[in-house]
Amino acid sequence: MLWIAVTLPLLSLEAVKPLAPLQDGSLAKPNRRESRDETSKLHDAEDIGGGRCYALADHAHILMPDLDALRAGVHAGHSRSYALALAPGLELLAADAARETQAFEAIALALLTYTPKVSLADAHTLLLEVGSGLRLFGGLRALLSRVSATVAEFGYTARIACAPTAWGAWLLAQARAVRQGHRWHVVKETSLARVLDGLSVSLLPVTQAHRDAFSHVGCTTLADLRQLPRSGVVRRFGSGILDLLAQAYGTRPDPRESFRAPASFHAQLELPSRVDNADALLFAARRLIVQLAGWLSAHHAALSGYTLLLEHELASRHAPKTSSLKVAWAIPSRDAEHLIWLLREKLNQTVLAAPVIELKLVAEQIGEYAGQSDTLFPMPESDGDSIARLLERLSARLGPENVLQMSVQDDHRPERAMRVEAYQAQAFSRKKRSPAKSRSKIKADKTWLTDELRHAAAEEGREDGESLAYAVEAAEATQAPQRPSKTNDAKNTSTSAPQPGNAQASLDLPDSALPSQPRPVWMLDKPLRLMMRDQRPIYRRPLKMLTRTERIEAGWWDGNRVERDYYVAADDRGHMFWVYRERLSGEWYLQGLFG
Repeated sequence: MLWIAVTLPLLSLEAVKPLAPLQDGSLAKPNRRESRDETSKLHDAEDIGGGRCYALADHAHILMPDLDALRAGVHAGHSRSYALALAPGLELLAADAARETQAFEAIALALLTYTPKVSLADAHTLLLEVGSGLRLFGGLRALLSRVSATVAEFGYTARIACAPTAWGAWLLAQARAVRQGHRWHVVKETSLARVLDGLSVSLLPVTQAHRDAFSHVGCTTLADLRQLPRSGVVRRFGSGILDLLAQAYGTRPDPRESFRAPASFHAQLELPSRVDNADALLFAARRLIVQLAGWLSAHHAALSGYTLLLEHELASRHAPKTSSLKVAWAIPSRDAEHLIWLLREKLNQTVLAAPVIELKLVAEQIGEYAGQSDTLFPMPESDGDSIARLLERLSARLGPENVLQMSVQDDHRPERAMRVEAYQAQAFSRKKRSPAKSRSKIKADKTWLTDELRHAAAEEGREDGESLAYAVEAAEATQAPQRPSKTNDAKNTSTSAPQPGNAQASLDLPDSALPSQPRPVWMLDKPLRLMMRDQRPIYRRPLKMLTRTERIEAGWWDGNRVERDYYVAADDRGHMFWVYRERLSGEWYLQGLFG
């Protein structure tokens, strides 16, 4: 087993401490190296805060100064007046237990991304059991970096350590918080005892009276405590200290209850100051998104879209109180970086109606998530995922109205069978993820229809066209289900023998190769009326028919009824066209062109 301990030594202060605004009105994002280098933290805070510092205080004394106040000479235990004399820019804050607990659980929820075994421990410390997931995240060093980056999204100071036992990792994290020792990452159990023996007994979660008693008997390190007679330690300090040491050194089991994610996701964040710039909301919204990613991982779920609710300051009578920002994408995901990238592009195109004082994140379209295993060779569905990601990125950056897609409509009329509309991530995802069995069936039906049309031209003596008409109608029904009709008003049929009075009666069907598909890809926006010469339609040159009649009668339900006879035609140069003749007027029109 391997445990990672994340302790937050300044959480009581940072939970109520406002974020420093930058000159452009955005919120200051802390440096991710703050948890590694305290000196860097001091300089960054000085530059951002402009001399302002904060401290947690009660009615008389300072309880916890921040790093800026500590650099100015303010320490815990100083009186309020003395601290203000040392740092005139010091702002005294009161502790808020509710906000402190909310911030602590929010970080625990975000860390569920890396392991389902997250435990809440003393001194604002989170314990993560990660022994079984090291390969998934690329090793211990990569996992520690990712955990540190996740905590840095909240802007809190963190100290991280790891050890083969939970209490061992906890003790090393406390030692790192007070800059004690030089080794805080222990992987092997054989070296754990040697590292823990050098830690001070003051790190143990005991009362101050016990710490004084330890110093009186000359016990300064954990090694000294372990050498004391067991009976004497139990009589004076109780058995709890020895049990803790046994669990820290790995000689006794340490069962722990894991933190459980709530059944539904609710996250909101009250901004420390009014924000009137959409770009400045991204840093604050990142906190909510990393919580959402952890919640999705805990429930083995993924997301196709979410809504960010903005609570506005009532600056004017006509300003809205709330507004919403919807973000959607094609492939269900729970990757925090992907969700944040889409939100950034959305915020770049957003103009706030009024300053924002609070954010709420509402998760929508939640579904089950099946993890993808790595393969040696790329799978066919990976290409579709890449295309969907490309389209959603273009839509987020250029706007959905500037990315168009074609959608199939349930209509036999060719000009209404397809529609060009703005890109919709959910619609594309449903279309792309249709069952493979249905896709193969439709493809087989199209091939069968093409073969029948090709053979129909060669079968001059065939008189029984009724079976072919039913077959064509059934094949077309797989692409566009027919609407109910009264007396066969919406139909798609084909006749095999020329009828009296039909314009095709005088035309001989040549033995020519037909297009691979019965319908052209290139459809005209508006059908082009053709001239006639010697009972043949003309499009630059006289056309000859390659197929027999395909009749379409539809549209009675919306008042745009059509009655047409369709043909695949060709000129003397081999160019093929899709033409039709109006049954009532007898006029010929060009509908599409084959490639």
